[in-house]
Amino acid sequence: MKKIICLAFAFSALAYSASAQFYISGGLGYAFPQAGQTVDGTGQPYNGTSNNGANTETFNIKGASFSAGLQGAIGIGYMFSEHVGVQLDMNVGLSTKKYTFSQDSVEIGGVLNNYSVVQQAKSPVFLIPSLVLQTGDENKVNLYSRFGIVLPMKTTITQDQVEVNLPGTGTPEALDFTVQIKNSFALGFSAAVGVKYKVSDRLSIFGEASLLSMSVYVKEADLTSFSYNGQNQSLSYVSGPQTIKYSKNTAVDSADQVTYAQPFSNIGIKVGVTYNLSEKRRSKHSRHSDVEVGDDKPFRRR
Repeated sequence: MKKIICLAFAFSALAYSASAQFYISGGLGYAFPQAGQTVDGTGQPYNGTSNNGANTETFNIKGASFSAGLQGAIGIGYMFSEHVGVQLDMNVGLSTKKYTFSQDSVEIGGVLNNYSVVQQAKSPVFLIPSLVLQTGDENKVNLYSRFGIVLPMKTTITQDQVEVNLPGTGTPEALDFTVQIKNSFALGFSAAVGVKYKVSDRLSIFGEASLLSMSVYVKEADLTSFSYNGQNQSLSYVSGPQTIKYSKNTAVDSADQVTYAQPFSNIGIKVGVTYNLSEKRRSKHSRHSDVEVGDDKPFRRR
């Protein structure tokens, strides 16, 4: 009980100190793929093109990261002192990058098809608790850095697999399979450096560059819809399993597939605003005395 009381008093002292303050922040930015993975667990590229002509297949493969694209972030922080604090951010993908791999003249069921896969993580959500270090906000310009871990709250990926048979191979058919891919929970790492410009005692604007390093393993793939020549059909028309489970530990004769990692790493830039919820308290030494002094001599009472 004594330890709890001492901790409560210590926290109260920190909260009342001259530099302690709560703040909120919000910003918009764009994330670029960083060290993006190029192929999935089946060896199929995430992004690029392939052409199977004259019995020679050629590829044009590009890197991918499912967290790339337009992002928004809101956060709340607490500065224990002028230079050290903590911050909790929630990053949301507002318009994530869509990745397409197209393969020409591929044989499916004995028929030549043009095959394409379109994948996108729609509105991924990450919580990022971080340690904050800064030069201090006494001046107009304040340099800062953050180091933290990434907690993926939502990383579901929607995948459209489209098969269109080539002319001269029978009745025109366009098959579209929509699959929802769920991923396992995994920790990542985040870091950022930036600069704040103080507009007023409470309001600042900031710009920063950040790094997010994370990949998550596929847990499950569910067939959610199927269309034939643009018309939605019952999933009962689709042969084969409609749910595929993935595992790190599986056998050859198991129903589960070997899992693989989905890339979510990025390098981002962001601008936004920070608002202090409380005014910084001035220390006793900085408060003006009630007695005015002029010409280096105190006024004398007559």
